[in-house]
This record gives sequence, C-alpha cells and structure tokens, in this order.
Amino acid sequence: MHTEHQRTTGRRWVRRLAAPVALAIGVATVTAGVLAQPATAASSDACVGGGFHLVNLTTGATVVTDPTDGTVPAGALGERFGVRGVYNQFDVRSSDFAVLDYAFTGAANDEDMTGGRFTPVWASKVPDLRGATLTSDVQVSLDQGDLVIVRTGAGVSMKIQAKDCAQGGIFQMEPERGDGQTTRIVHTLAQSSVPGLTPFYFDNTNFRQRVGQFLGDACTDVATGPPSQFCVQVRTRVNIANDVSPDFVARDSAQVAERVDQPECNTAAPLTPSVEHCGSQSIWDVASGGRMGFVTGEDAVEVANPPTDCVEDCQAQNQVRGRLAVLGFPFPVPAGSRLTPATATAAGSPASAASSRPAAPQVRRALAGRAGGRATATARWKSVTGAVSYQVRAMRVGAGGKAVTSNKLSGSTRSRTMMLKPGTYRFKVRAINAAGASSWSTASNKVRAR
Repeated sequence: MHTEHQRTTGRRWVRRLAAPVALAIGVATVTAGVLAQPATAASSDACVGGGFHLVNLTTGATVVTDPTDGTVPAGALGERFGVRGVYNQFDVRSSDFAVLDYAFTGAANDEDMTGGRFTPVWASKVPDLRGATLTSDVQVSLDQGDLVIVRTGAGVSMKIQAKDCAQGGIFQMEPERGDGQTTRIVHTLAQSSVPGLTPFYFDNTNFRQRVGQFLGDACTDVATGPPSQFCVQVRTRVNIANDVSPDFVARDSAQVAERVDQPECNTAAPLTPSVEHCGSQSIWDVASGGRMGFVTGEDAVEVANPPTDCVEDCQAQNQVRGRLAVLGFPFPVPAGSRLTPATATAAGSPASAASSRPAAPQVRRALAGRAGGRATATARWKSVTGAVSYQVRAMRVGAGGKAVTSNKLSGSTRSRTMMLKPGTYRFKVRAINAAGASSWSTASNKVRAR
C-alpha cells in the first residue's frame, strides 16, 4: 500500500496553511496531516557556495569563470559547451542553445533533494528555430551562482538563465523571434543506468483529489475562496519524480507558453479527464519573449496562480512568502499515477508539426461591457479554417500592461465575454489545432470593461 512520504525532522518541511483554511479542509474531510505533506523549501541556503563556469567540451579547457560580464567568441566555446556548477550541470549546443544532459550533482547541502546522488533530470530541451541558426558570439554574465547567456542569429535570439542551487534555483530558456512567431520546445527526460533513478512525469494525486478546492492563507472557504493572490483554486498537477529520492520533485514552468496536448497519453490507470501528457516528454509552444523553465522542491508542489504574462526581461520570482498551500506528492509514486506511454507519435518533428498550425484569427470590433454589475468586455473574431479551439487574451492598457488569458474555447466560438477589472483593454485571439497554436492576432480596438 502506498503512503505519502513525510519527514519527521521538521528541518525543511513546512505546513503552509492559515487556520481558516485548515478548518475548512477539515469540514471537507481532508485531514490536516495530508496537507502537512513535505516539500523541500526553496531558500538562499540551497545556493550557498554555488557558482558556474563554462567549459569547452572538446578541449576540456575552462573558458569562462565567475565573475564575468562580457562577450565570448563562439569558437572558444565550441559546438557544444558545458555549464558546470557545484549543484547543477548541463551542456548547451551552440547552434540553437538546446540544453542537453541536465543533472543535479548531489553535492552536499542542507537543502539537497537527491540524497547525495548524481541525479539526471533532462536528456534534452530542444528549441525549433524554424531553420534559423545562432551565429553571434556569446554574451555571458556570471555572478555568484547566477548565469545569463545570450546568442543571436538572423531574426532570432535565445537566452538561458540559471542559478546554481541544490534546489529551488532558477532555470529558464527565453526565445525571441523578429517575426513574433512561437518557438516549439521539446522536453525529454533523462535515462539513468542506476535502477530507479530515471525520472518520469506523473499525475500528482495530492492535487487530483483536491481539484476545485480553494487553498491558501487568504481563503475563508474551501468551496468559494474567494480567489485572490493568496487563495488559489486547485487544478491537476503534473510533476517529475524518480523512485530513489523521496525529496526530489520538479515540474515544468512556463510563462506565455502553451503545452501541446498529447491525447494518446494518460495515466497507467486511465483517468478522465486525462491531462493528455506523456511519461517522458512534453512539448511547448513558447511566445516570442516568453520563457520555458522548470522549478523544483516546494515550488513544484505549491498551489499557486499561473505566472503573469511577460515577454520582456522576464524573471522567475517567488514573492508569496509562505502564504500558499503546499500539497507535496506521494512517494513512492503509485504505478497507476505514472503517465504513459513515454512519448506519442504526435511528438514527431517539431518543424513539420509547426507547418500545419492554423493561421492567426482576424479580430472583429471588440465591445465594451454594460454599465453596472461585474466589469466585462467582449472580444470577437472571424473563424479560422482547421481550428479546433481558440484562446483570447485581454491586455490592460496602462496599469503595467497586465494580461488575462482565457481557457481554451470550442472551435465554434466566435466571441468571448470576459470578466475583468475595470479599465481599458485590447484583445488578441489565437487559433489552436492538433499541431499547435497560431501566433496571436493583431490587437483589437480599445474598449472599457465596466
């Protein structure tokens, strides 16, 4: 019988629910003990002593050390160079900034998730640059464990940011295209020769069992919330784990990116609705200037709102200060919760899949909401051949340009009325089919939500 793994030392595992929510959960017959499920907390202690250097893998020479802020000739790094840290290491392919062989080293740290083991996570994170190649020299910034590397080509650039930490550090890839199109990035998990150390994606039952509940420091009712920054409704959660390390947990983390569903995949004990995610691969369409990264430890099992839309100087930050619920994960992960098969035939070639995505919709005149009641405004658009669903993005004019993106809408939808904060908005729309999402449409006229 599988039981939830729980630490007894109290060193790193914390319960993060305010009393009103704990009471509401109790009424819902979910025990407080389950909510105390541990998850490794991200803290600066996990990064103590960390620092990267860059290595030419052909010659074995260390090319860049910390601190550095400048430009490095691409030839000095070679076709594939190593990023080597105390706690994390990975390789980078110079031509497209694909990330290869990402692993935790298992170096000693009080916040270590690996049990002191070298722990592979990713075999590859490969961006499809649609025929473009990175050709410039490499901009490099290394400073006390923080890494930023940037390389450009004709109409395209790639940035990688990372922080060398035993857990909870930053890692993200940021594509940017002159034509504004998305970049498809395919993530493939690593394989290990050590029994039980191969990572896998799984449907986290701690989240699945609480879908629809509101949890967090600001909640007053588990059924109604009300929703806010610190009161978040639980959704399904796909995590990454292995069979050896009870503290190791991770998840994909995206900003202005859409995961490509893989309908052929489900959990070993099929669930409805399925998350349509495979066991060792995920595929993402990332907006120009968006980011594709991953988080580990407590951040991976926290009930948090989706990241805000950001397409310029995006930073991965955690400003919740312990006010969100942490649900943890079952260890060992039940066999029935593991996603299968490992990959789907739809994974194929990102380039060929991208060529059959639908065209961007043509927006029609947006409509202001009626005065009184909840503030709303309505987006409208023309149909797109081959679209099976649409998404609408409401972008607030001023106020930091914050945006709200709808869930997927059916292919027969031609308008969407959105409940918004009072203010002035423009709308963008994109079409989606089995191959992926179109680029976002041009922006609509300005309308007021009222």
